[in-house]
Amino acid sequence: MVKLKLKQKLKQIQKGYLSLESKLFIKLIKLNIEEINELLEKEIVENPCLDEIEIKDLASNKASNESIDEINNEEIVQYDDNNISAYLIKQIKHLDLLDKDKIILACFAYLLDDKGFLQYTNNELKEILKTQEKIDIDENEIEKIILSAQNILDPPGIMARDVKESLKKQLKLSNNENSQICTTIINQFLHELSKKDYKVIAKSLQTSISRIRKCVQDITELNMNPANIFYRSQRNNRNPEPEAHVYKQNNQLVVQINKGRKKLQISNYYKNMLKSKVGIDKEVKEYLKEKISAGTLLLKTINEREDIYREVVNMVVQIQKDYILKGDRFLKPLKLSDIASEVGVHESTISRITSNKYIRTPNGIINMKSFFINKPNKESGQSSIAIRDIILEIISNENKNTPFSDLELKEILEKRRIIISRRTIAKYRNILRIPSSSKRGK
Repeated sequence: MVKLKLKQKLKQIQKGYLSLESKLFIKLIKLNIEEINELLEKEIVENPCLDEIEIKDLASNKASNESIDEINNEEIVQYDDNNISAYLIKQIKHLDLLDKDKIILACFAYLLDDKGFLQYTNNELKEILKTQEKIDIDENEIEKIILSAQNILDPPGIMARDVKESLKKQLKLSNNENSQICTTIINQFLHELSKKDYKVIAKSLQTSISRIRKCVQDITELNMNPANIFYRSQRNNRNPEPEAHVYKQNNQLVVQINKGRKKLQISNYYKNMLKSKVGIDKEVKEYLKEKISAGTLLLKTINEREDIYREVVNMVVQIQKDYILKGDRFLKPLKLSDIASEVGVHESTISRITSNKYIRTPNGIINMKSFFINKPNKESGQSSIAIRDIILEIISNENKNTPFSDLELKEILEKRRIIISRRTIAKYRNILRIPSSSKRGK
């Protein structure tokens, strides 16, 4: 199988910074199968040189109607056509910058995650620019370009490295009179802020509680997700169309990529017309060449999309086999970069492939993002989800008259070689919606 690399060749041309092929590939890998079908339906209407192939027994390629875990009413996030990267590119074109800096910023715009954050180190960005754009630039210069972009690009807080940096940048740009104290709260008191312990914050900062409340109000009005203006949420009352079906055969998991998309081909009629020696109008000839070329590129890129999806899904399923068959306790720590390095693509490509995508398994439909956990427990090597499941099991089996405190839970976990703080245990309890021992004992 040909291993694809996300080629972000940012050319200095009037219509954009990416080649047509790269733009199409980026567009297609982030679409789910339902969105692919919508796109193909539109292409059939707009391109007369594309014919739909009638496929008999198409339903046989879909999973049987077995009972599965329902995920009705799950909130599904979809990309708007006018996405954050395109919006930033439009701004970058009109900035008073050197052409090289515009190309660099355009590249960064395409590396943003779903929230509009640039989660790469300067060294990683340096390597991306060097290998993909043939631009050699030092890390200090990269930092200057990013800081400059944060000050001039809209929306405020875009291209920050994380939520904290984004919030602080928004505060600075807003000229808030309490900017300094708000920044201190963000840097040092997020835990107290989550508990609404304003008295502790006020005492530490030697100011009034009323001023802290005002600062908290200012912070809550900031945008935690700078790219959210380019998303729309909708309630989906049916199961999403999975990208793949996973079956159990002889204690092995077998992956079948969903073949439920429309099948297209270049029209033989128009191909023959173009080859015909009988004279046709020059404009018609050019039109047919353009449409056949566009259709050929679309079909080629869709096949490339399916190839890389097949490889990624197979790899993820084999790594997370126990999680699929046995549940949360067996989720292995896995990063997007782990799959990217194996497949031979950039991490951003894997991020796009797994966003808003699902696979159907023997235990129900699973969001592909659920397979990725970045921070395993150092001592046990288990994921945070697995540890939460263990905590839930311990509490479920405790003596209801003498429930375990967080300290006791910490000691029990340590015996299992799981080393975490009491604060982390409290956080996991809150995620599981389990009250403290004092409230459980009542």
